[in-house]
Amino acid sequence: MEHRVQEEGSQVEIMTLSEVAEYLKLAEKTVLRMVHEQKIPCARVASQWRFMRTVIDDWLLSQMKQLHKDDLEAYVAQRAEEPFYRLIQTDLILELKAGSKEEVLAQLIQPLVERKLIRGKAIFLEKLMERERMISTALGKGVAVPHLRHPQENPGGSSLLVIGICRPGTDFEAPDGKKTQLFFLLCSESEVVHLRVMSRLTAILRRKDVPDRILAAGRKDEVIRILDEEDPNRKSEA
Repeated sequence: MEHRVQEEGSQVEIMTLSEVAEYLKLAEKTVLRMVHEQKIPCARVASQWRFMRTVIDDWLLSQMKQLHKDDLEAYVAQRAEEPFYRLIQTDLILELKAGSKEEVLAQLIQPLVERKLIRGKAIFLEKLMERERMISTALGKGVAVPHLRHPQENPGGSSLLVIGICRPGTDFEAPDGKKTQLFFLLCSESEVVHLRVMSRLTAILRRKDVPDRILAAGRKDEVIRILDEEDPNRKSEA
């Protein structure tokens, strides 16, 4: 669970070693080695290593070899991010049939194919499967966030979030062994947008009631409303 401390009236997220490893998609032992080699910013508190999310974001940005100018400007300007209702349209919320990983992902990318954002469906699907073969993108508790290993390989243009709802659940190799019912596929060629949206989305989906509320939603616009209302950015503005 993430910890929060107050700093000048704003909420600052403090992460543990395991949380920062998950955030960076690295093994804990890799992060620990980086700590000992002083390659990642952190602090030792009561014999435990702690990391500040905003500092990690800045450090990660500095590690990127290439960064689009527009991304940098958006990041410097307090990383003003689009609300979820701008990332999702109703035709991007799908009812999925249970099946293999490949079958589920093929359904999930179909709206992108229909919008002609993806020309080579088979190639894009294989890239998603390559990422899954490394380690499942299922988070557990019925949720998965499939994505490409390299965001810049996504189609250009506006960032989009495709949501798939598989009510019977399907085996997506979740760490808790449970079936996965909710799938969130972020399509953005920007490294910064990818990291920030995934961070916000993961924070929302960790709340116990949110996945259940999405599954119980009677309309697609209600799904968008739930995500938008629970967005930590939107709450901080209120």
